[in-house]
Amino acid sequence: MRSWLTLRETQGKLDRSDVVQVQDRRSERRAERWAIRRGMRSLAKGRSAGCGLPGGREDGSVVLKVTDATGTSAEATTGANGRIAGFSGLWTCGMVWMCPECSVRIGAKRAEEVATVLAHHLAEGGDPLLITLTMRHHRQHSLAECLKALTVAWGKVTQGRAAQDDYALLGLRGWVRALEITHSVDNGWHVHLHILMVVEQGMSDDAIEALTGGWFARWSSGLVKAGMPAPTEDRGVDVQRADAAAMAETSGAWARYVCKGLASEAVMGSTKAARGISRSIYELMRDATVGRRFENPDTGDIVQLADMQARALLAEYETAIRGRKQLTWSLGSHDLRTGVDMEPEQSDEDIVAEDLEGEPVAVIPPHSWKIVEPRAAELLHITERDGADGARAWLDDLGVEWWLPTGLTDTRRPGVAPGADG
Repeated sequence: MRSWLTLRETQGKLDRSDVVQVQDRRSERRAERWAIRRGMRSLAKGRSAGCGLPGGREDGSVVLKVTDATGTSAEATTGANGRIAGFSGLWTCGMVWMCPECSVRIGAKRAEEVATVLAHHLAEGGDPLLITLTMRHHRQHSLAECLKALTVAWGKVTQGRAAQDDYALLGLRGWVRALEITHSVDNGWHVHLHILMVVEQGMSDDAIEALTGGWFARWSSGLVKAGMPAPTEDRGVDVQRADAAAMAETSGAWARYVCKGLASEAVMGSTKAARGISRSIYELMRDATVGRRFENPDTGDIVQLADMQARALLAEYETAIRGRKQLTWSLGSHDLRTGVDMEPEQSDEDIVAEDLEGEPVAVIPPHSWKIVEPRAAELLHITERDGADGARAWLDDLGVEWWLPTGLTDTRRPGVAPGADG
């Protein structure tokens, strides 16, 4: 008898000109994220274990809201079109590393900030370079070992006389760096850095080679000092340069790529990575909670089971990643954000704590939310598709009590039946 096979999950190609397809795909991804977040409550040890639970309002109720996404950041970052729905009164953890929902909102906001900074420097005669630095590793390396080596190697890159010469002699203005982590069965933890650096416009190819070559040499030296094998140049560093004319169209895409984290299109796009080869943190979370689907080729039976290995890997990951920042900037006189017209930087917690501005549709009391919560993503989809009336009809069909928001209070009006219009 043959062994069970893991089913690879794929989605059809998305026609972005079809607003219905875009909205349906967005709803599907949100539903999956919410399912994962529910599952992570029993696995996570930190703040993400409580994300999405009621607690933002004194009476424990949750308010369904809806607004128009047209012209907002949600339209650009999540593909929302027409209405966008959300809940207020839910606690958010702001954990970019451990929460599939908060990380999407944080990643989208950070991408906006990076794009704003990049556009400023393009207008001020700067050229961007996108550099990826990777380390050699094997299955026996723990994630803690990899991250410790990264700290040593990155210090070699950005500190000392050679790093100062990058600014003074080679035309480096500054950089923003993002940390990304994946895991593969064959090679274990894969820790790498994406760096978006800005150099002076018109920098020669020789100067760019000297700059990036120096970075790789110091990166490699630091890894060896930390006890890791030396990376090869063909695998340890990748440099991309775009011409200035094209950057007006591609700068936003580069910013989103650098800030992708769990929120990237590569992670939650039309085709998931092949199971058993390499998995993002998002995919580990999904496999550990929602589960992986297996098929018996002899019988055609399909089962969906939580992945115990993914759970063990996530436990290691949560411990090792604690206290690290996903996005860091060069500082001091080389801070790329200096002089850029942008809002003051928010913390991750502040980004996700902002409630959706919009029309209150329904107040859902605590005893009703316990019934609604497993299907909350479905309610958001219905609200976006059919509006307030559709959402209220859905709640009535579910048979739960809900209240009409009234003026300055969310309490139920005396003598008015739940859901009544008058």
